[in-house]
Amino acid sequence: MSVLVVIRGNSASGKSTAARTVQQRFAHGACLVVPQDVVRRQMLRKPDAAGAANVELLEHIARFGLTRSLVVIVEGILHAGRYGSMLERLTAAADHALHYCFDLTFEETVTRHIASSRAADFTPEQMARWYHGRQPLSFADETRIDASWGPDMIVDRIHRDILAVR
Repeated sequence: MSVLVVIRGNSASGKSTAARTVQQRFAHGACLVVPQDVVRRQMLRKPDAAGAANVELLEHIARFGLTRSLVVIVEGILHAGRYGSMLERLTAAADHALHYCFDLTFEETVTRHIASSRAADFTPEQMARWYHGRQPLSFADETRIDASWGPDMIVDRIHRDILAVR
């Protein structure tokens, strides 16, 4: 039984950390994390644009995991306009799909970024260009994660939700 987990939100909100921590709660080889940044920036070195190859590659990697009945976590900014159609196709392809969206103010994302190990990777000015606020998906009931959720609460909720549908 395949489970798709989508974790979306602005830069530095905690998506990657949550995805990796959830993955660690499963046996080796049972959970595949597909990070948008790794596919786009490292594997392809492409800008984030509509119709870019990284969108297609993200989908192919995620489908690989779904066909093998893995828990597949797709995480990233995943702008609704550029990634929504692909996420809708993945949602339809999964036996179960769980969607989470970080809904944080720009000030909160900057505060989290400054405290992170990646603080030197990009500046608040760069983050301001990427920030787009919450963009709900029309086809999914996303669990909204706001600033009141701590890291443990986020991971516990996602893990518990996965176990409930498996």
